Amino acid sequence: MKTSDATQTVSAASYIPNLHGVLLERLYEYHQRPDIHPSAAIIPPYYERVELMTGGRGWINDNGAWREVLPGDLIWNKPGQRTIGRSDFKNPYRCLAATIVTPQSHGMGVPRFSQVADIEAVVLFTHEVIALFRDDTFDRDALTEYVLARLLFWVRMNEHRVQKPELPPAIDESIKWMEKHYAEPCSIGEMAKRAGWSAAHFHEAFRQAVGTTPHKMLARYRLRAARDCLVSTSHPVKRIATDCGFADASALIHAFKADTGLTPSAYRKRYMRLELDRPS
Repeated sequence: MKTSDATQTVSAASYIPNLHGVLLERLYEYHQRPDIHPSAAIIPPYYERVELMTGGRGWINDNGAWREVLPGDLIWNKPGQRTIGRSDFKNPYRCLAATIVTPQSHGMGVPRFSQVADIEAVVLFTHEVIALFRDDTFDRDALTEYVLARLLFWVRMNEHRVQKPELPPAIDESIKWMEKHYAEPCSIGEMAKRAGWSAAHFHEAFRQAVGTTPHKMLARYRLRAARDCLVSTSHPVKRIATDCGFADASALIHAFKADTGLTPSAYRKRYMRLELDRPS
């Protein structure tokens, strides 16, 4: 079935890719060189390229606009689309790159953009499947099934997580603002004023539409940014707290531990241990 970018908005149950005849041609972790942008590749017919961000920061062309991609972002590029085309010079991106050959010239219809919340799971999965891909004695068909099943599971989990009724324009704009300006000081009153509502009405309308409060939504974006900084930089926790919008290091530590069960320092140590254990 021929699809377009509109498949990004379909429900998870509306597409079930036919994996018969699908081949996992190449699998590796790509490390972009610092101080230079990558050369974006155009995906040819019968091919798809999955890029699962494992670290750093990059951008990909999405219908003429550059879209930022961070650790945990899963990009499923179909024929005619381009791979990641820009990188942060000081914090170059890394990703698990999977080249897939399919019987369909136009692609399998998987949504292009998804997000995996568990960065540690992404790192572990990357190390695991690369080691298996390099092992010539391991059954390649079984590996293909495993890799695609795990990636598609994450895609469907993302669809399940974000599937919700259309948001009121004021709420939608507030969320988009938080996503870009999470590091800036922001109160409920300021967000309500931007929406043209009272603080009480904005808070209740946001909670009913999104299922959480504006404060908790803003905290999610700040924690996501903090996780990225912890695994991609050597900045002290105090600086990361400031850069990500927290009042101080104590506020970051409290929020981070409540979200992950770990302190920021412990989270960073666990990630570094995973990197040291990575197969050569």
